[in-house]
Amino acid sequence: MQTNIQRQIAMLELIPRHPRRITANNITEKLNNRDFDIGLRTVQRELKAMHDMGLFGLVMDDRCKPFGWSIAACWHGINLTLMDKHVALAFHTLQHSANQLLPPQSVKQLKPYFEKADQVLGSDPDNPWLYWACRVAQLPEPLPITFDEPDPKALETVQQALLDHQQIGCQIQRVIKGKSYWIDYRPINPEGIKISGGVVLLAFTLGNTHSRRYAKPIHMLRNIELLGTIAVMRSDFDIARVGNINSESTIDIELLFEPSASFILRNAKLSDSQTLERRVDGRYLVKANVMDTSKLREFLWSMADSVEVIAPAKLRAHFCKLSSKVINKYQTATTEVVAELV
Repeated sequence: MQTNIQRQIAMLELIPRHPRRITANNITEKLNNRDFDIGLRTVQRELKAMHDMGLFGLVMDDRCKPFGWSIAACWHGINLTLMDKHVALAFHTLQHSANQLLPPQSVKQLKPYFEKADQVLGSDPDNPWLYWACRVAQLPEPLPITFDEPDPKALETVQQALLDHQQIGCQIQRVIKGKSYWIDYRPINPEGIKISGGVVLLAFTLGNTHSRRYAKPIHMLRNIELLGTIAVMRSDFDIARVGNINSESTIDIELLFEPSASFILRNAKLSDSQTLERRVDGRYLVKANVMDTSKLREFLWSMADSVEVIAPAKLRAHFCKLSSKVINKYQTATTEVVAELV
């Protein structure tokens, strides 16, 4: 069986795209030259079987003998008529994030598959795949705020630039001393697109020698144009680190958690190096080597009432300073309210 599959794959590799064609005789000769022991009748039988199954985009030209074989010019790899529920579920899942995660050409090419997937899943309201599609989803983390959506045309231009490794020029919104300005930058080297917290970010560098990386929401870019020049690409790019502060540094962190902290109750981990020790007072001492990122600081601040940063000293000082600002602000506000009441 394995030999048959290998031979059939080799056979398909020999068949050209329409309008070019190849005969079964030519296929047989080429297969034998590649050490496949096969006769003409077997090749004809297997070609006919694959054609009748509707697989692989095979087209048979029977207008004259010997028949010609080709792959349909519009064939793109998956037969729509044979899409089963497993494949339909995969396309249904992809459809919800395709516009942001795929180049525009790919989304356009996949549209017939998305439509077919909806038909397959919706053909039987009692099928378990439709039930699954309606009840399993990865939703963005809810936030009490909303962000501007990037202009579809702007996003498409950025995607095209990234796909073709092209530099772009555009205006970027900057806030300087409380005032908003649109400043022209060029050339810009797009390095990656990341969706974080509901915001579509573009990671990029400026110019041909500048090494600093930037990450800006695409809705803060306007008048984007392709420059037609090759972008400067660096080998140390990591999409996971886009938009993180101090993304190049790791720290050895020590935290004291209250027993009621959700972090402890959920058996969560900061990293694979984490250790956990219960102290005499009931609190938990957590030690780990982690990346010093804005997400880490946001996470710790969100649990300020149930966690204490012990080390490193610089991070502890950051939260001490932040806490003092908050305390002073609320104490001042309280004093003013009391004075007004008096």
